[in-house]
Amino acid sequence: MPKFLKSPASLLVLLVGLAGVLLVLYAWRLPPFQSSVEMTENAYLRGYVTVISPQLSGYVADVSVKDYEQVKAGQVLVRIDDRIFQQKLAQAKATLEAQKASLANSFQQEASAKASVEASQAQSESAQAALRRAKSNVDRVSPLAQKGVVTTSDAE
Repeated sequence: MPKFLKSPASLLVLLVGLAGVLLVLYAWRLPPFQSSVEMTENAYLRGYVTVISPQLSGYVADVSVKDYEQVKAGQVLVRIDDRIFQQKLAQAKATLEAQKASLANSFQQEASAKASVEASQAQSESAQAALRRAKSNVDRVSPLAQKGVVTTSDAE
């Protein structure tokens, strides 16, 4: 070991000097502290930004334009894969048909219920007519039964 490193003061001076050199290298971003990313505080960027937002989301099936190609208003830029939308459309149509069939079934059930109500009303009217006829027979036969003109079975 060299003689100047044996003194604690010289060792301290050497460490402080080394720390200073490392600090300067770090501050100036010199090796071994350099970065592969270029940075500056005084840069300007000029460009045009165009935001493109879709009305539908989906997977892109075809891109109709090339990089840096000028496009016109209304020009198709990309085509979205429409298989999912076709499937949803077919499903919606099937649901609509099922609902139409259910509605027709409801109308049929309503007509059946109305017919059943009308049949019940007809039965009720028939029973009331039979009751009136039975009362009429009783009213006709009762005086005759009291006089003994009719048989007991007719009176009953």
